[in-house]
Amino acid sequence: MAGVSAPEALTDPAPSARSRSPWWHDGLPRLGLAAVLLAVAALCVPAHVQAGDAGEFATVMLEGGIPHPSGYPWMRILGLPARALVALGVSPARAAAWPCAAAGVAAWIVLWPLIAGWAGRGPATLAILVMATASPVLVHVPDSEVWGPHLLACAVVLRVAARDRVRPAVLGLGFGLATSHHLSATLLLPVVVGAAWPRPFGWRRLGAAASQGIAAGVAGLLPYTTLALGAEGAWRWGDPRSWSGLWRHVLRADYGTFQLSLHTEDPALLDQWSRAVYTVGNAATGGLSSGALTSAAALLGVAALAGRRPASLRPGVYWGLWGSVLASTLAVPAAHNIDPTRPFGAWILERFDLLSILLWTPLWALAAARVWRWGTRRPSRIAMGLLALTLVATQLARSAARGVPSSDDGVERYARDLLRTPTPGQRALVIGTDDHRVFPILFVQHVLGEGANVLYVDASLLSQRWYRRHLQERWPDLPEIDKPVALIGALWDDPAWADTPIFLANVFSRPSSQLPIVPQGLLWRVLPPHDRALTPQQVIDDHTAALARYGAPPTHTPGPAHPWTADLYPAYNEGTGRLLSALRAEGRAEALHTLLDALGPWRPVNR
Repeated sequence: MAGVSAPEALTDPAPSARSRSPWWHDGLPRLGLAAVLLAVAALCVPAHVQAGDAGEFATVMLEGGIPHPSGYPWMRILGLPARALVALGVSPARAAAWPCAAAGVAAWIVLWPLIAGWAGRGPATLAILVMATASPVLVHVPDSEVWGPHLLACAVVLRVAARDRVRPAVLGLGFGLATSHHLSATLLLPVVVGAAWPRPFGWRRLGAAASQGIAAGVAGLLPYTTLALGAEGAWRWGDPRSWSGLWRHVLRADYGTFQLSLHTEDPALLDQWSRAVYTVGNAATGGLSSGALTSAAALLGVAALAGRRPASLRPGVYWGLWGSVLASTLAVPAAHNIDPTRPFGAWILERFDLLSILLWTPLWALAAARVWRWGTRRPSRIAMGLLALTLVATQLARSAARGVPSSDDGVERYARDLLRTPTPGQRALVIGTDDHRVFPILFVQHVLGEGANVLYVDASLLSQRWYRRHLQERWPDLPEIDKPVALIGALWDDPAWADTPIFLANVFSRPSSQLPIVPQGLLWRVLPPHDRALTPQQVIDDHTAALARYGAPPTHTPGPAHPWTADLYPAYNEGTGRLLSALRAEGRAEALHTLLDALGPWRPVNR
């Protein structure tokens, strides 16, 4: 660029110089960045429904309904493009995931001009390439989850906040709309306040800005009212058709107001901080960080290098960004009530680090710009360029090694096989727990049309009246009983249910562990009082017939990115192992050999 040195062009070009630049100076980097991120997203978008809340959101997007608190009205709205993709022939799982994945890509493209204006085109592009390809981003964003739209909403708020002379009402409206999608968008409040803070300060001006911002923020929450519309659908959590029901739903009262989840754990604060700092620091180092200490050192280094405010960045926005970074990285993890030392807990919690990764990206770019200015000689800059490419390549390699949604078909395979376990054409009841069962089963039944005769009951949700009503809409003769084992007892006492088999997907309580059960495929059939004289041959026949309906045994060994699949995988072999052990203990050699012969490809290799 004529009249501007290379360091200036890459770090902090003056606004007047940028306004005179040809369109392709900014357009080409953004197009190239968008192409790369879309290509990565295409490699990560799943062909099968994923664990967590993905099955619930995908079902609501494609078949209608209301998701869990706080309601996520924008996920229902994203059902419109998802259904259009299905009409064009895209598979349901991909159709539900692509709008969310595209929103995640758009978040970085929206953020790029902002960061480029603060740090320069090169550092902005590099920062986004490194952070946007981190494992947590590629695991959770290219899926039918809330995180892609959440990042986009937060990026838009940052972009609006950085504008000169932005109106408080515009800031408040954007903040409210972002919060209406995900409550953690409230962490951007320091940025919004910093952007709206009057200069020069005056109490009257502050009051006017606050009243305008608050009123517009409340208006931005109006998408929540759409939850009262379209009450029909495949799945409805709660009943927000009344004002009291809507208020209860938005405030997560079914969880316990404002609680993250149904968990009641009390993990150590240091464990929460170590996990969060490691996740964000590992993203910032291209996946090279080996632990919480090295991650903390990396983030402190970024903070020190980014400590000088660029002239183009207003003080209120700059310090507000730091406030949001600290709130997201340290304050929110301190409030979590899930154990971060377990794979399940770490997988759930790292999704809340995505906003931290987004917020650290401008600081990473500012730090990179400062390092670039130190290298005045050509060899040093070549070395920096090679290091930058190495970070991106390492990040992609580490993320791919950990696993991405497109590589995991485990929970959908389990859901299909669970619904195929009872005898075909016969009504059956299955009781179990955990989201990685109920939501994939919801998707496979209502979207893919599997297992119409099987009713899956989530034992933990059975205490909720709205859920019992939901079950009775499918099976009107099901008694309204809020305890799963008590429900089983009531069904046994009713002659009309005598021929309806009942299964457990997992042992979920002490009373359920006392039930008489036998293995059948990957489930456990509960033996009713009137039918406990099963012979070993009957158990073997039912068990092997169920396994045969599954096809070949699953061969995919889940990686650390998919702890839910890892939890379900042993179910395919647990029943066989227990049955073999029981036959050996009882000395039934003939039945043992019969079972081993009947197992075929399901025969354990180590027995």
